[in-house]
Amino acid sequence: MAHSRPGNLPVELTSFVGRRDALGRLKRSLEEHRAVTLTGTGGVGKSKLALHVAHQTSRAFPDGVWFVELDDVSDEALLPSTVLAGVGLRDDDPTPVEIRLVEYFRRRQALLLLDGCDRVVEACAYLVNRLLHSAPGLRVLTTSRRPLRIAAEVVLPVQSLATPDSVSGDRRTTELARFDAVALFVDRAVAVRSDFTLTEARAAAVARICHRLDGLPMAIELAANRVDVLSVEVLAERIEDAYGLLVSAKRGAPPRQRTLRALVDSSYELCSADEQLLWARSAVFTGRFDLDAVTAVCAGGPIDADSVLDLVAGLVDKSVLTRDEHPGGSWYRLPHLLRDYAREQLIEPQEWSRLRQRHAQWCLSMGEQTAVRLLTPGIGNWVDQVRGNHANIRSALEFCLGPECDPPMALRLAAVLRYYWIIAGRVGEGRAWLDRGLRVHTAPTSERAAALGTAAYLAVIDGYREGREMLSAARAIEELLADPVLGGDLDFVDSLIALQHGDLTTARVRLETALEKTRSTHDPMGASSALGMLSLVCVWSGDTADAQAHADEYLQTTEGDTWGRAFIDWTVALNEAQNGAPARALAAQRTCATLLRSLDDQFGMALCLQSAPLILASDGRHHEAALLLGAQASHSVFRTPIMDSYRAQCAATVEDALGSRLFDELTAQGQGFSLEQAIGLILERPTAGEISPVADRTEALSRREWEVADLIAQGRTNKDIAASLVISARTAEGHVQHILAKLDFSSRAQIAVWMTERRGSTRRTYGDHIPRSHSENGAR
Repeated sequence: MAHSRPGNLPVELTSFVGRRDALGRLKRSLEEHRAVTLTGTGGVGKSKLALHVAHQTSRAFPDGVWFVELDDVSDEALLPSTVLAGVGLRDDDPTPVEIRLVEYFRRRQALLLLDGCDRVVEACAYLVNRLLHSAPGLRVLTTSRRPLRIAAEVVLPVQSLATPDSVSGDRRTTELARFDAVALFVDRAVAVRSDFTLTEARAAAVARICHRLDGLPMAIELAANRVDVLSVEVLAERIEDAYGLLVSAKRGAPPRQRTLRALVDSSYELCSADEQLLWARSAVFTGRFDLDAVTAVCAGGPIDADSVLDLVAGLVDKSVLTRDEHPGGSWYRLPHLLRDYAREQLIEPQEWSRLRQRHAQWCLSMGEQTAVRLLTPGIGNWVDQVRGNHANIRSALEFCLGPECDPPMALRLAAVLRYYWIIAGRVGEGRAWLDRGLRVHTAPTSERAAALGTAAYLAVIDGYREGREMLSAARAIEELLADPVLGGDLDFVDSLIALQHGDLTTARVRLETALEKTRSTHDPMGASSALGMLSLVCVWSGDTADAQAHADEYLQTTEGDTWGRAFIDWTVALNEAQNGAPARALAAQRTCATLLRSLDDQFGMALCLQSAPLILASDGRHHEAALLLGAQASHSVFRTPIMDSYRAQCAATVEDALGSRLFDELTAQGQGFSLEQAIGLILERPTAGEISPVADRTEALSRREWEVADLIAQGRTNKDIAASLVISARTAEGHVQHILAKLDFSSRAQIAVWMTERRGSTRRTYGDHIPRSHSENGAR
């Protein structure tokens, strides 16, 4: 099984054409400078160039290349949490986000690619400058229309593609094909019409198109996508005609802007009237959207709901909308250029306001449906839908808190997404939206009370202590409204605050009250939450019988693998460990981790990590427990005095079993684990009976591979290994892959555990020398 490289680079969906010189300059700049910014006009190909070079140079960054898309971020306050989420970290920690980013990158050899900094360029400059000063192994590549203007930055302007300097048609096709703009046009034309070739008859028209479009890649790609419905000669004439009309109408506009606008005008003319209207209305979406969303928000008037599918298909065929496939269906996206065109040219202000209201209402409806499905087996699809619409949620919240001003809806939306903020690891962002809404909407309404309750809940999860004050304010409103559903929820939040302070007695009383209220109001989510937490409080109180009874009752009320089921399994694992049943505890722990990983629940996986060392230690797996104790320090969540006490007892037990030196080595190594690596160790580590005898595994590795494995056990990166053994980083990576394959492991963490477990027996057998393989002994 291959070892996966850290990072999150998206796959390149289309081929990269030309720009040989620019590629070389960018690669050299990344080697010589720590901050590189690609600048240029919109549509010139900055993102494409940055992504391609990031893929090509990824091996130079053993700790990963991290891609963060910022096109849809307009609020500078959201930049740090957006970057944090981009590198796979949660923002549910009281430590300031910027400090967490600094600590994350401080010891890593990584590349951070910030794509589309235009609207938050000052915040990007501040953040990048701080990261570079604190993380010597970090390189940062940004794309923006404007440079960051920081000391470490080198700016590389990205130019349009080279085009023929003459459009007289006297060049040969072989000569024209050497121009990058022509090569790109032909490459993209072949993608939509497989029999397309650059013939002598077409050469002049293609040259005219590329010349008129100033070699702008986005415009060339849009034009090439038309060859399935228009000949290149007709396409060239349309662009010429539109260009001439536009130049005469707007002589003050920059030439490149005029040519691009002309091309978009020609695309608009190719659409039917209903397609044009749907294009205009779909501009209300920020980022991605699916068919259900565009139907709910954009249908009406001339557009019948049943016709939306055909209209979307038509816009995809005309390359107005792009389509991405994912396991749950298709995502659509209106490119920024075409979205801006619709907003500026096609939508009247009153119509735009109405669309924004419908869009916000749809986001609220999506959030409400997701909340009630948390207890159903299909929750994964709903969580994926909300994740995919994160940019739309931000846009809706911004609208409701902007000049149009509908703060109650903003509070409803931010509050109903309570569990999404937690699952997605965006607790800090959720709190920020709630705080903005609560400052604007001060009337004693149910929306304010629910938002205060959710804000208190998220404050506890985030590790802050001001939840009590917000809960008191919510209680005052609840008493005025006499709302039993709200009362049950506030009792539940009150129990979390009690747990945060180590008060198990109060927590149990509040949960029993919450359970009674939520049952009487037929609130299944509230009742299930109270029942599950009550089971956990019983575990922590030593009442294992009641803990199991509450867990069993919960399982009887739900079906299949649900989000709530994962947390019940987590509670059962703790209970079984306390009952002296480590095998059953580990089985429940693994079921929990599997469910949470399938949802990519950042909070849940971190919570799972808090109990794993205790359970592994109870099974005698002290090496793994030590590694995960170290990982806990980097992925702390929902700290309570009870869990802190468990951790201290577990650490003492493990250190006593391993000895202080080995314990310190393993916990230090575990601190470098990503959350995914830590969960992988819980799930994938072979049991003692599955591990081959040490002699068998010893014979499998060559002497050099033993050296590499030893360095992995010390927590070294591939770059460190290469420097230590005087080999290339690529060779070091090859050795790591061979070790993983020979030992049938899937992660470096497993190699590290295996090595540390066997150091004692290896040294007893071989002394201080690393054993040679049979092949090497024979050769000598």
